[in-house]
Amino acid sequence: MREILFRAKRIDNGEWVEGYLMDEDYINVPFNDYDVNGRFDEPIEIAPETVCQYTGLTDRNGKKIFEGDIFQAYDGECLQKYAVIWNGDSLEWTADCVGDLVGMLSLAEFGAEEIDVIGNIFDDPELLGEKAGRESRAGNAEPAREREDR
Repeated sequence: MREILFRAKRIDNGEWVEGYLMDEDYINVPFNDYDVNGRFDEPIEIAPETVCQYTGLTDRNGKKIFEGDIFQAYDGECLQKYAVIWNGDSLEWTADCVGDLVGMLSLAEFGAEEIDVIGNIFDDPELLGEKAGRESRAGNAEPAREREDR
């Protein structure tokens, strides 16, 4: 079963925090990882526009992959950059290629050993190049295409 987890930037100091979304403005963070009673710290006020859901996947270094992350992976010919977005049309996490490729790939097409998270769309928009500032709207998503090397 996939862990339902979110991350967002705190309003007070701009740092990322992971936890359980209470509503669009607050996130609950576990008191500590070993608290069997399920206690939580006080809810933390967050910037709603930075809320990102955990995909349930990790990269080759064991880092959790969240919506909005930017990763690089070898496409069979060269190293490509991808942004992780939710595709509401196909109801799946997708990898939007930042480079020369057109369209999106299903995130499930990548093995964990292929993915290396290098940033995110909020802190590192320069990694997106010409796609910086592009909104990820489900209605704007192109269908995923097959990877040529599989």
